[in-house]
Amino acid sequence: MEKEISNEEKMRFNSLYQQIIEIACGNFMFRQEPSGRRDPLDTIGVLLNMMSEEIYNSCFKPQQREEHPEFHFSIFLDENYHITSYTSETPKILKWDEKKINRPVSEILSSNSVKVLKEELESNGEKPYQRLIPLDFLTENKSLYRASCTIQKMTGINSDCSFAITAFRFGNKDEEDEKDRNTARSSKPGKKESAATKILLKQVRLYILRNLHTELPSLKELGLIHRTNKTKLKEEFKKMYGTTIPRFHMKKRLEKGALLIRSTELPISIIMQKCGFKDHSHFSKNFKLQYGQTPSQYRMENAWSIQ
Repeated sequence: MEKEISNEEKMRFNSLYQQIIEIACGNFMFRQEPSGRRDPLDTIGVLLNMMSEEIYNSCFKPQQREEHPEFHFSIFLDENYHITSYTSETPKILKWDEKKINRPVSEILSSNSVKVLKEELESNGEKPYQRLIPLDFLTENKSLYRASCTIQKMTGINSDCSFAITAFRFGNKDEEDEKDRNTARSSKPGKKESAATKILLKQVRLYILRNLHTELPSLKELGLIHRTNKTKLKEEFKKMYGTTIPRFHMKKRLEKGALLIRSTELPISIIMQKCGFKDHSHFSKNFKLQYGQTPSQYRMENAWSIQ
């Protein structure tokens, strides 16, 4: 007899599903709040959060200077405390000249940090879920690199990924300001302006993707939100993305609608609202222009078999 899924588990599963939908639509700011159970659903939530963080940092890293702490890198261990994988930036940050896969964790941590790691993992689980612990990592020349880390048991997945060490960093505003001043002195004004514009447009794009559930502000309001003017925003966005802001917003709303129609059993009236449409005919008309079918026809031909 199959175990009946509780309402709480359904809510947690739906939250995970919602995050996957948001990621598929280009929104990498959605985060899971851990339940503290340290069960398979929490493990999936941790991994989704880490994935979103990595994607977001790779696209919008310059914007992260003001946020403290911020994700730094992760290292995964098997049940014998051997390294099975790590995030792409880890070797660069820790100055590793060679791969560390299948090496014991003692080769990358100081002896005291190895002890702290094992004590944390072997504890009875009563400590706070996201407690930050300082660990000393060994670089290739055996110097120490200290980082504040969370140590997580990864339950419900294979033994190659039993534990995760996630390191965070805390930005130093004075150092960042000095770095900015040095960069400004050494960079040409044109290049600096171009880089700043690209960052601005990526931030505007992310804002749009985070707000597919609602109507788009006017270009003037959007400019005020991002501290720029309407004309620059309009011209530079089209130059970078090959379309206007309203068309981009509409296209992405309809893509989200199509994804929900294909992959869920939600009524089309609910999907329409989730995509920011108040009028069914408006949604249906624009959907047909983009996909050549009404939402109902699209569901009949493309819906997955959901048991």
